[in-house]
Amino acid sequence: MRYLGLGSLTALALLAGCNSEPKPPQAPPSDAASAASTPMPAANAADPDPTKAAALWLDAQVEPRQPGKWAPRDECGGLPGARAFREKLAAAVQARDADAIAAMATPDIRLGFGGEDGNKRFLAALKAPDGKLLNELAALLPLGCAGSDGGGLTIPWYFQQELGDVDSGSAMLVTGVDVPLLAEAKPGAAMSEKLSWDLVSLTKGLTPGAPFQQVKSASGKTGFVATDKLRSLLAHRLLAVKQGQEWKITAVLAGD
Repeated sequence: MRYLGLGSLTALALLAGCNSEPKPPQAPPSDAASAASTPMPAANAADPDPTKAAALWLDAQVEPRQPGKWAPRDECGGLPGARAFREKLAAAVQARDADAIAAMATPDIRLGFGGEDGNKRFLAALKAPDGKLLNELAALLPLGCAGSDGGGLTIPWYFQQELGDVDSGSAMLVTGVDVPLLAEAKPGAAMSEKLSWDLVSLTKGLTPGAPFQQVKSASGKTGFVATDKLRSLLAHRLLAVKQGQEWKITAVLAGD
């Protein structure tokens, strides 16, 4: 990610529990938000090609474009073979096919910053009973794609953008359209602002397990946003490069 400011893993580690196991999609507040909330369609008997279903689903995440500066975008269309790679990945994640996903990664795939990397560890994590890594990948795919230095690609799109002078440890992305900034940490509280794919900052750090977090918006207003509508800027991202005729995942990691 391209940003200025101090990085912190504390908020990321605490927020992981909120974002690692997505709940079934809630009813979106507007039609524009429905793309990000729409589950991937499964292949059917009339058209059993899972990559076609994945292709339609990928398009639905970015078109029509959702309101908000950091709404998902697909900027990988000009990268030869990238679209087919992403469709194949989306189909494998939808099928929760750990072996197929691992086969798309390099032998030395990076999984973090502690040196515990490699395809065998990646496959083991994908097959873990808690399903955490599979859920992380499922959460990543709707967030767009950007080209990276050297001709690679990065998912999510926003990670490759210039975000300005933000503290990556406290900054959060509001993942949705017309998400209310509430005066109190309770449903139905008075709303002071609507947020659409905006960056906000935690004002008192993350409150683990709380349904709402206190944040400050870009306009300077302080209030509460539902925890399940916030994503840490240091949450998981996926990097891939083209090796020969094939695209390969080179990293799936979180933190800075």
